[in-house]
Amino acid sequence: MRDLSEELLGDKQPKITDSIDMIKKIILWTIAVLVLLAIAAWGGYILRQQESYKSLVHKKSKALLTVSLDDILLNQFFNKWQSAPKEGQDFGQKLSKLKDNGIDIKANVFLFALEPHPKNFYAFFQLKDKQQFLTFLKDVIQVGAVESNLAPDVSYAYHQPSKIAFIWKGDDLLLSLGFDLDTKKEEMLQLIQSKDDRVTIEQFINRPSTLTGKSLRYSDISTDNFIELELKGDHLDVSGEFFSTDWNFPKEYLVRELVSAKYIGKAWINIPNSQLKNQLKQLVSELPIAADSIIAHLDGNYVDIEILKNKVIQTDTIINYAVDENFETIEEKTPYETKVPEVRLAMRGDNDMRRFLPSKLFYQWFQKQDKEFSLLTTSKDIDKLNVAYNKTAELSHVAVHLVDWPNEAKISPILLLKTIASDITLSLKVVDHNRLVLQGTIADYSH
Repeated sequence: MRDLSEELLGDKQPKITDSIDMIKKIILWTIAVLVLLAIAAWGGYILRQQESYKSLVHKKSKALLTVSLDDILLNQFFNKWQSAPKEGQDFGQKLSKLKDNGIDIKANVFLFALEPHPKNFYAFFQLKDKQQFLTFLKDVIQVGAVESNLAPDVSYAYHQPSKIAFIWKGDDLLLSLGFDLDTKKEEMLQLIQSKDDRVTIEQFINRPSTLTGKSLRYSDISTDNFIELELKGDHLDVSGEFFSTDWNFPKEYLVRELVSAKYIGKAWINIPNSQLKNQLKQLVSELPIAADSIIAHLDGNYVDIEILKNKVIQTDTIINYAVDENFETIEEKTPYETKVPEVRLAMRGDNDMRRFLPSKLFYQWFQKQDKEFSLLTTSKDIDKLNVAYNKTAELSHVAVHLVDWPNEAKISPILLLKTIASDITLSLKVVDHNRLVLQGTIADYSH
């Protein structure tokens, strides 16, 4: 005689087996549905990529700027970068409204430039809802007015603070991003009126998929040089390659050892050819210093800078003139103290270069000579500064804590980056005598 529990279990055994089979079927069907959805999503992604290759550019484009919008959205771009300062949040909110702009935007946006060293880029689009587009201009871009008498059936809008301009004819739209766009109106008019000069990305470049591997890519058409930015969670990885048969860079450099902490920004650059030296000369030519003489004696071809977080006290003198009891003019000197940023500069040059270095430029500068290096600093304790040197394969290096960058130091590219990023680090390394590699990181405020 069987035990009662065995009888009860025996009666339930088929039901338990049926339940397990049902659970297996549900799991299998769920997996199958997820696989089908993944395949469909991937297929849709590929189709959108292929469709974007029909985007138009000018057939004489000198450079391309590719924005991989689908990839950026997949990386949750708008969610990751929302802890930035208010200006950055406003910028991110405007970007998130791009989907409501009445413009047919593909998976990838290809902006082209007509100049070898561009300051602005253009992109062709199709309007799918003109009224929605006009609302977008007014509410999101905040364009004040639209110019509708530029040419028959052509309208134009420009928003200088956002560095953006639009021109459209019928359903054809040309967008421009960059600087000095108020001088590009005539060029934009020619571009929107001439359809014969437009070609698709597929026609313009072989294997257009090479342009879309990263979130953002700048490509020089004539040299194949490029810069790429790839979004990875809370930061952007920066990479690039530059090649020229005219270069013959040394593979090793001697640089001053810069601070590793408590700095706002630091950078150094080696200048091994005349082209780079001429560019440096143009940068400093506007300053009230003997730029020509300094550059001429910069035979060591090296410059660096450190901007520290702490400030130092400088003493200056105000000179007033008064009349004494004998009606004679007397000079009265009043000392006063000010706090200024501690800044350090170093240049490698010949022994005569120090004669042309400034003793006062915005701040007082104190000078020290260490071997072939001339050091300048805003701190009077320059003699206590320990100087060390390292050998490196890097042509240049830049590191900036954007979150600490003072707003009064109005360097436009840095202030623009500060609205969306907290730190930037870039290095340019010599991997061959005629080839350079760029590497770096741009970190956001959420890390």
